[in-house]
Amino acid sequence: MSELRISAWSIRNPIPVAVLFIALIIAGVAAYLSLPVKQFPNVTFPAVTVSVTQSGAAPGELETQVTRPIEDAVSGISNIKTIRSSVTQGASTTTIEFELGEDLQKVTDEVRSKVDQARASLPKEIDEPIVQRLEIDSAPIITYAVAAPSMSTAELSWFVDDTVTRALQGEKGVAQVARVGGAEREINVIIDPARMAAFGVTAPQLNQALANFSLDAPGGRAVVGGREQTLRVLGAANTLDQLKQITIPVGSRYVKLTDVADVGQGAGEERGFARLDGKPVVAFQVMKTRESSDVEVEDRVKSAIETLEQKSNGVAFTKIYSTVDETRASFKATEHTLLEGMLLASLVVFLFLREWRATLITAIAMPVSLIPTFAFMAMVGFSLNVVTLLALTLVIGILVDDAIVEIENIEKRVSKGERPYQAAMEGADAIGLAVVATTFTIVAVFVPVSYMPGIPGQFFKEFGLTVAVSVLFSLVVARLLTPLLAAYFLKPSKNPHPRKPFEGLYRKSLDWALDHRIISFILGGLLTVGSLVGAGFLASIGVLAVGFQPPGNANYYYIKLQGPPGATVTDMDRTVQAVTRMFKARPETEHVFVQVGSNIASGFGGQSGADVRDGTVTVVLKGDRKLTVTEIKQEIRAGLRDIPDARVNLQSDWGAADIQNILTSEDGEALDKAALQIEREMRSLKTVADPRPSSPPSGPEIVIRPRADEAARLGVSVADIAAIARVATVGDIDANVAKMTQGERRIPIRIRLPDGARSDLAAIGALQVPTASGGVTRLDSVADIDFQAGPAKIDRFGRKRQLTIEGDLNGGAQLGQALAEINELPSMKKMPAGVAPASAGDQEAFTELFSGFAVAILSAVGLVFGVLVLLFRSFFKPITIISALPLAISGALVALVVCGQPLSMPSLIGFLMLMGLAAKNSILLVEYAIEQERAGMSQREALIDACHERARPIVMTTLAMMAGMLPTALGLGQGSEFRQPMAVAVIGGLITSTILSLVLVPVVYEVIDDFEQWITPKLSRMTTPREAPGDTASPVDRL
Repeated sequence: MSELRISAWSIRNPIPVAVLFIALIIAGVAAYLSLPVKQFPNVTFPAVTVSVTQSGAAPGELETQVTRPIEDAVSGISNIKTIRSSVTQGASTTTIEFELGEDLQKVTDEVRSKVDQARASLPKEIDEPIVQRLEIDSAPIITYAVAAPSMSTAELSWFVDDTVTRALQGEKGVAQVARVGGAEREINVIIDPARMAAFGVTAPQLNQALANFSLDAPGGRAVVGGREQTLRVLGAANTLDQLKQITIPVGSRYVKLTDVADVGQGAGEERGFARLDGKPVVAFQVMKTRESSDVEVEDRVKSAIETLEQKSNGVAFTKIYSTVDETRASFKATEHTLLEGMLLASLVVFLFLREWRATLITAIAMPVSLIPTFAFMAMVGFSLNVVTLLALTLVIGILVDDAIVEIENIEKRVSKGERPYQAAMEGADAIGLAVVATTFTIVAVFVPVSYMPGIPGQFFKEFGLTVAVSVLFSLVVARLLTPLLAAYFLKPSKNPHPRKPFEGLYRKSLDWALDHRIISFILGGLLTVGSLVGAGFLASIGVLAVGFQPPGNANYYYIKLQGPPGATVTDMDRTVQAVTRMFKARPETEHVFVQVGSNIASGFGGQSGADVRDGTVTVVLKGDRKLTVTEIKQEIRAGLRDIPDARVNLQSDWGAADIQNILTSEDGEALDKAALQIEREMRSLKTVADPRPSSPPSGPEIVIRPRADEAARLGVSVADIAAIARVATVGDIDANVAKMTQGERRIPIRIRLPDGARSDLAAIGALQVPTASGGVTRLDSVADIDFQAGPAKIDRFGRKRQLTIEGDLNGGAQLGQALAEINELPSMKKMPAGVAPASAGDQEAFTELFSGFAVAILSAVGLVFGVLVLLFRSFFKPITIISALPLAISGALVALVVCGQPLSMPSLIGFLMLMGLAAKNSILLVEYAIEQERAGMSQREALIDACHERARPIVMTTLAMMAGMLPTALGLGQGSEFRQPMAVAVIGGLITSTILSLVLVPVVYEVIDDFEQWITPKLSRMTTPREAPGDTASPVDRL
């Protein structure tokens, strides 16, 4: 093959080749040292959120007045995939998800424009809507607790908001520092309803007076003494004494602030808190920028915290947990796995060749193929993350493949007496087509993975391209470096390889198979079909688990905490203490960190919109524990039901329930009935634990209903009544609240009733409401005040009401199995009119993943066939090679069942790899048989000779790849739970495909070759144009 004599050129020109590989290694090492280490690859999630807060607003009111108008406003934007909303007390969040490929900045601007247009129709009392794009990297990576005995909670909170935030946000890669827990410092103006009534003052009048007199404003400019000077009006109170002297005009009189209210320093209303091991703490979480390295950001944050601790006497920082610890450990484990795989693969080569020089050459090929891949990754903006680390782990066994084929062929010639130089010149180029074909087959398998649709496609873009580029570099090494090293480094062999005992058995098996082709076909078909049918049956009964991803074993897990309707901060604290005692009693627990209500303090009074009934528990585990996270969850599940006055449920690694069965409808009553029936039926499933609705039951509300006739007679408006109630109970919205400057801070001045009065209907009824005549009247004189039940939380999906029935996976059950059983429930098959299921969360990702991989596998088969057609210049020979693919899949399924591994995302990746590897073995056989037939051998002789000559490199490469993946298959190292199913599937598939392809592929080749020889003449006669009688001129002559 003269066109492939690049190896001969390399041997004759060693200097350019050496310079090339030295440059590639230097570039790769430099890139490796600079590549960011992250948990996940960069994924553009085209979603935008619109957040609106309105202090004290009930969910039903917000849904009608805020959420629906915003949904209607943004629904006209093109390429929207879904619109989801969540409404809780005082807060509405709408998430607009767009189709993949949309420009995130563009759609964010469009959403902002639509919200601005709708602002006039929204209530004036809301805080300004916040429009921001949803980033997948916005989750916190580190959480710290801060303690200072000499500071109050408010002072410590300000220390975090000011000193800590400034110090950390100055570090490269830090995007945001968010405080958790603590308190906002406020000036409390506690009004006395009786004194307010005596003086005829209303709460809004008081609030407006404070706003008018707590203001510094520009006054223009003047020329004094020939110099221009600015004018400033300094009306703001800077001390409490000044604030207390403010007077409020009431008709023709003036009332001092202290006549109707008590004024003092204090803290904002506690609508959320944080606890570490049961003790109150002020904590903060660090979010990183999209492009930055998790490890580098954590190192910088740690260094900055140490500096702060030294400068701030008496302040102590405690790291609660960090997702970077797992990322760092997984990265180190992958490094060890790669090294162990290289050593084991080299050992396999040595055991076959028994020649240390040849072994060293193949050992050199692995790192030299791998290292330049890092340069490519850096060039295209990839990172070292869970996906690329998986790719590197997978590819380690393949990188030695081409080098083994090359060196084995060269070493075989040397053992027969050829000089190493001549053996390298002739041997490497003789096998060139087979090496190129195997490499491009694997590339053709993995390139489609990079272009899968949906979010899984974005995750695996880096995976597919990393594998493909690594394999291409291994081809370059095999064609240039391996022959060069063999030519100058190998020595003439004095000990030709003896005949192996298994060769005789293999020859007999091969002869029998070729002589009994029909029986061989039947046996191979039965094995393949039987394994596929058996796998389907085992999956249906739960023996072969099917899921999105295998359960991990992180050093932490999440629990969702939900209090009963009407629960207060005090009630939730009691529940938190009970939960903490339960988990701290377990020996594997290191910390229990609880967040209740608001997770992030945002500006003055930013916690007022939080739902104090919702909480998240993060249980941090010790690294030297005996139990896995899955085993721990299984043990504690029963105990969670015993915690009184709360719903406590386990969450997945993503912070959500394992199972999310979503229903939507415009009829809320029908939706509730359907969900209740489905929940009952889900309780009968063994795969599902603790099914429950995601939304809490209805909660109590205080309802003020104006009496229209009396209110009209006195000239009292509904807006006045609402303003009186709001200002007196929770304070005015942030934009209207007066503020006092103290140092560098603007402290809000918050007016409200005493805590006891807010629980007294009589005190609320005694609030003064302004009348049209300029006087005041009691609130209960123009309105009725009563209790009723209302929704505590409202979820919406697709602009309809949504109700989600959540559940946990029970006893190690897999998501796919649970979803299949749920879909077979009678209530799911026959739903009430107007109620429909919706796909979202893990269920949607699960569906996208398996459908995406199905498309990728079909595309890979087509590309592999196309590559083989081009290389072999035949449509029939590639059929022989493709026939080996089902043999590999059957072995992979058997291995998953035997080893107890799930059919999940990693094992599907293994299936893809097996397609390339199985085709590789067949290529080595078919390519040699074709060459021998062209050299004059008969079909049977060529096949026998191909099997004899290529059996050893096939077995060598197979065992080397298995050895390279053995550490991963054994589950060694942190994060191995994700990679283990892939390695098990590949090893199982390699065993069956290698053994069976050495026997069955020759049978298929003989059948296909016979068919090709029979059909080709007939096709030629059909496609050759017939000449007219007597017309012997060529087409050119006829022109």
